[in-house]
Amino acid sequence: MLYAEFEKLLNDRKVSVYRVAKETGISASTFSDWKKGRSSPKADKLARIADYFGVGLDEWLGTESGARDLDRAFLAFRERKMVPVIGVIRAGQPIVTDETLIGREFADVEDSDAYFYLEICGDSMKECGMVNGSLVLFRRKRYAENGEIVACLVDGECATVKRFEKKNRRIILSPENEDYDPIVLSPEDEETGKFRILGVAVEIKTKL
Repeated sequence: MLYAEFEKLLNDRKVSVYRVAKETGISASTFSDWKKGRSSPKADKLARIADYFGVGLDEWLGTESGARDLDRAFLAFRERKMVPVIGVIRAGQPIVTDETLIGREFADVEDSDAYFYLEICGDSMKECGMVNGSLVLFRRKRYAENGEIVACLVDGECATVKRFEKKNRRIILSPENEDYDPIVLSPEDEETGKFRILGVAVEIKTKL
């Protein structure tokens, strides 16, 4: 059992579970659940524990059963973190459909259902690193703070990505490219559905 290997490390290094929990930021209840079989160790936590003890995962999990446990934990970890990649979002349709979904991509987030990737088309946001073909991770939200970059629908068209600002009863969607003009909207546009925020950008992935 993988927990037996962990206990061996504790005994060899003469440290307690509570000390490991405190110094790694992993709750003591997590270790308890793991020992009692109520949960499986997550891949990121296994790596944190190995780093704490100064051992490689291969060295720590050298047993066949340990390797199987790690494989299962890592696969489960990856599966939970796969986020849909969207090519085009159109008004009146759900974000993810058979037509819009072009794949899935790993993201280090807690709840993958709360996020989506949008593949950037064009260069209107190039000055902030969002170039043609970039994947931008968005958290699904219907509102934004000034200065945040949003994916939004405007005038019933496909989704656009712009920097959001609400000022003097105007909604301003600004590009990050001087060749493009800002889009200026009114609060009524939001109330009538002419303008709708789909998500707020949190990360950019650019393919080389």
